[in-house]
Amino acid sequence: MNAPRMDLKLEHVTVRSNRDGTERIYFRRRGQPLTRLPDDPRTEEFMAAYRRCLEWVAPAAGAAEGTFAWLCDQYMDSTDFKSKADATRTARRRVIMSMVNEPLQKGKEPTFGQERAMKIGRAHIEILRDRKAENPNAGNERLKILSRIFKLAISRGWVEVNHVRDVERLRVPRGGHETASDTDIEKYLAKHPEGPARLAMVILKNTGVRISDLRLLGRQHVQNGLLVFKTMKTGVQCELPISAELQAALPRDNMTFLMTDHGKPFASDKALSQRVSKWFKQAGVENVTAHGVRKWLATKMAEKGATEYQLMAWFGWNDPKEARPYVQAASRRRLAQEASDRMGSV
Repeated sequence: MNAPRMDLKLEHVTVRSNRDGTERIYFRRRGQPLTRLPDDPRTEEFMAAYRRCLEWVAPAAGAAEGTFAWLCDQYMDSTDFKSKADATRTARRRVIMSMVNEPLQKGKEPTFGQERAMKIGRAHIEILRDRKAENPNAGNERLKILSRIFKLAISRGWVEVNHVRDVERLRVPRGGHETASDTDIEKYLAKHPEGPARLAMVILKNTGVRISDLRLLGRQHVQNGLLVFKTMKTGVQCELPISAELQAALPRDNMTFLMTDHGKPFASDKALSQRVSKWFKQAGVENVTAHGVRKWLATKMAEKGATEYQLMAWFGWNDPKEARPYVQAASRRRLAQEASDRMGSV
């Protein structure tokens, strides 16, 4: 059966016709095996297969057995790693490879990947952590992943001690990502009246989706006036009403809503995240990211009385503790206002 005639503006995707006239969709990238994709590009099955092709890494010469690089390879081939969501695996693989390729000493040639796993001790772990000291969340993410790697190594008898347990996490300033304000968003929209920058903000302010979902949302996710999709990070099914503002802004013929100025999908979550931050800076707004808009929307909803479980359903959270801070903060403000009103009547 022919694939639906849609505008397949997906990077590395091509359509080929067989002798009998039927069309097949393929993923074609230089240096990578040609891969046939599912026939219907409007399905989650198609997008999942497309994401797997994007994540494909060419087989490299195997790392020497017993090295840290070899140990990382074993972890990435483990059930613990493979059971994670696509977005988690992609992000975790990127962190692992950055550690493997880092020099043991700055300016020197030997890398951490070449070091024997048995020799990786507390000092090595602290170096890998401290090289991300300017971004404590990134440093702590390294520790989190290293802990999983060495837990596997101990269970397999490859090392004797998990030194990660003895290394303290970096202190992270409270509050995390800066929450966008009404003024921040107004300045952004005033600076970007059209194009991808405008569309990104309209989607973000109306849905609060994560970058990993923003990058892949498209026409296949529109069903009966709803945006229906599984979040890349948590795998939670979200069904979000499409507001009039969002409906008017969404492209009608693209498989992926958000495209670059060159008419192609963004190559990675990191590339899109950096671009949104750049668009904010162009509007004169510093230190606000796409995640800040997500926090802005969650705050707005909580202030209007949304419960923890309602926020969980909207934002694709698995645990009430992720929604609780927004509800508690809104409750505190409401109680403080009520107390102020009472004092005014004394």
